[in-house]
Amino acid sequence: MGRNNEHISDETLLGFLLQALPEDEHQAIALRLSLDPIVAQRVLDLKDLLEPRDTSDGADHAPPEVNPPHNLTESTMALIANSDPTLVPEGAMTDPAFESSPSTQLAWLDSLVALAAGIIILCVVAPSIFISRESARRVTCAANLHELGQAIQSFAYGNSDRRVPNIDIHGPLSFAGIYPMRLKDAGLLVSSERVWCPATESIDLDQPVPTTFTFLSASPSTRTNLRYTAGGNYAYNLGYVLSGQYITPTMESDNNFALIGDTILSMESTGDGPVVHGRNAANILFADGQIRHVRVDRIDAVHVDHPYLNTEHKKAAGIGDQDCCLGPSHQFPLIPIK
Repeated sequence: MGRNNEHISDETLLGFLLQALPEDEHQAIALRLSLDPIVAQRVLDLKDLLEPRDTSDGADHAPPEVNPPHNLTESTMALIANSDPTLVPEGAMTDPAFESSPSTQLAWLDSLVALAAGIIILCVVAPSIFISRESARRVTCAANLHELGQAIQSFAYGNSDRRVPNIDIHGPLSFAGIYPMRLKDAGLLVSSERVWCPATESIDLDQPVPTTFTFLSASPSTRTNLRYTAGGNYAYNLGYVLSGQYITPTMESDNNFALIGDTILSMESTGDGPVVHGRNAANILFADGQIRHVRVDRIDAVHVDHPYLNTEHKKAAGIGDQDCCLGPSHQFPLIPIK
């Protein structure tokens, strides 16, 4: 499209008439006027608007004399003092960043009320959500223990002596995590996921429970790692010592001993318990098949057998057939004699 067809705004033409354009642009407009009669007419119209009206017809066009009232200043100041400061005259320019109106203040109030209501709802709902999730984890953990208990019962009643999976006193198989491995050897372990309690943060479901043959065929370093993972994150009965002899518990015992339970993160003789299902609470499967949710810190070790400490308040095999102790996967059943 040629330059002569370009539209020229009225502002540019006014700048031309007022000699306010740069020299090169002024010359370009002058050339355009000589070539474009329409633009030339627009310039004439604008020029006519700028020129004063002709009053040579003799008429008296003088404006009428106006005499302001004597109290104009006082009445104006009183009107300003009594005016509403939130009202803005029509056409007045305001800065939205500093504008404050009743509707704006109401919007802020609504926002604060909504925020406070949200915080209150969160404080009410969040604990319920946490409790629901913890309840689901506890139920899943109990289901794991129930299935492991059935497998151990099948294992025990499949042997003539009715004993649970035995832990060797010495050698590579002398650790508590041998329970699931012996169950897998007998084809009684349905899934390796059953040895992992969902309440613990670090769960390695991809770590399968090995058979005893796979374990014994592994390198020494691999065996060390498997000792900590073969039994998952549960604790198993470490057996007991009677008359100087280490004995594996039997399912036909009159004593309803603890068989499997959640692993305790720390346990001292002072009674500091696990942080598993709530504060110092753990799921424990007993030999009669019952699963109890136990507050370990409330157990009176003087009158009740502590499931995670023997009578000497140690993590080791029980002292006598009435004493039991649960130990994590890597736990040796006996404390080495120094």
